[in-house]
Amino acid sequence: MAEHNLQDATVYTQDGSALGTVSDDSAETKVEILKAGGSRIWVERHDLKECDGQWTLAENYTVYSADNVNGDWTEGGVDDTVDDTFPASDPPSFTLGDEGKGR
Repeated sequence: MAEHNLQDATVYTQDGSALGTVSDDSAETKVEILKAGGSRIWVERHDLKECDGQWTLAENYTVYSADNVNGDWTEGGVDDTVDDTFPASDPPSFTLGDEGKGR
């Protein structure tokens, strides 16, 4: 497993080109990479390998992305926002109605 201290490290693809810079390494299983164009992607920690002093993505890595990520969102920030929707995001445990009134 890759080390936890990846913050600000440059990540390279298998062909040696720079993919981007790690902008958030606080999550346990994924790291956020800020690409040169400003878009953000997330990759699994186990897909990053240190080789010759640089971090390289493994072959057949999985990329997680969002189409409209704006601002300074991080994976932790998204998780906190989702947690803040509880319990409104959960359906009620019962339904109101007139069942059993003989209609």
